Amino acid sequence: MENIFLESLVSDQTRKSYKRGLAKFSEFYPKGPKGLLGEEDPAKIIERYYVWLKKKYKQNTCRSLTNPIIQYVKYNNIPLNIRRSLGVFRTTLTTRDHILTSDEARAMYDVSSLEEKVLVKTWLLGLRIGDACRLEWKQFNFESTDDLKETLVYTKKEGIVAHCYIDPEFQELLVKHILTLDQKNPYLFQSERKGHLSEKQMLRKIQSLQRRAQIKAHGSFNWHIARKLFLRVCAENGVTSWNAKLMCGKQVDKSIKTYINHVNLKKDAIKVSRVLRMDPVKNNGRVGNLEETVQLVTKAFGQFLRKMLKEEGYGTEIGFTVDYDKMSDEELIKWYLGER
Repeated sequence: MENIFLESLVSDQTRKSYKRGLAKFSEFYPKGPKGLLGEEDPAKIIERYYVWLKKKYKQNTCRSLTNPIIQYVKYNNIPLNIRRSLGVFRTTLTTRDHILTSDEARAMYDVSSLEEKVLVKTWLLGLRIGDACRLEWKQFNFESTDDLKETLVYTKKEGIVAHCYIDPEFQELLVKHILTLDQKNPYLFQSERKGHLSEKQMLRKIQSLQRRAQIKAHGSFNWHIARKLFLRVCAENGVTSWNAKLMCGKQVDKSIKTYINHVNLKKDAIKVSRVLRMDPVKNNGRVGNLEETVQLVTKAFGQFLRKMLKEEGYGTEIGFTVDYDKMSDEELIKWYLGER
């Protein structure tokens, strides 16, 4: 019966976590999870199990070890009334995870291939890793525009819809990436076995980019840190918590959910996309980054000077010839404007 419950779980990571939790419960309760189902009041035993855990572990660990047995009992249609005052479901702030910054994400993006760039942009949508694995390319098979496009993603863990906004930068990448995919395979991140990449494979790719970008991790460098970054950017830019949750597929409290159905999230999505943009900002085809603008102008003027000077045969009348091909654009411009 326990195996059937575990097999019903969508995420490999969740299945692994729940298996550990059920095994830990068996250490406390000799009859095991199956024996608990026959008890008159399973909630009382679960409460005592939680108190037993509290003597050994910190709150977040106690919560993660207690939740599997709670979900197992609920899966078998047995109602539970666990005291809220006990704090079973309380989560404390963890300091074990690396705090990802947008600059670090940008450094990873800069060392990425096309497929890896798509992965980084997907990572920054704030989706859970299991939902990211199962994304299908047809959801993103649209022409690129200069505006954000909303894509609805059904999330497996909580059974709700994430309102993901795909910015123009991401749209351009998707157009190119989808052309390289096996059209018979429905997934955006395809494995060699004609399926989708596993959660482990996705995480390894992210961690590989971290190493290539020479980012020193201060804590666990996992998939979830991008979800935290997304929500942090929302908070720092005035996006309400429930709108932020709607965009990354996080459950919204029922007391507010009724009132925010069909809310327009685009303005909030624009705020987030501006911060999490990976390439330099472009406006109407013109590069907005000053350094890149100078480089483009220098290159264009250098090419113009080479052509003009060669056509005029400049310098030949006084007995020397300038080797334009060996001069950089900057050296040629300096020479022409005063050092010749």
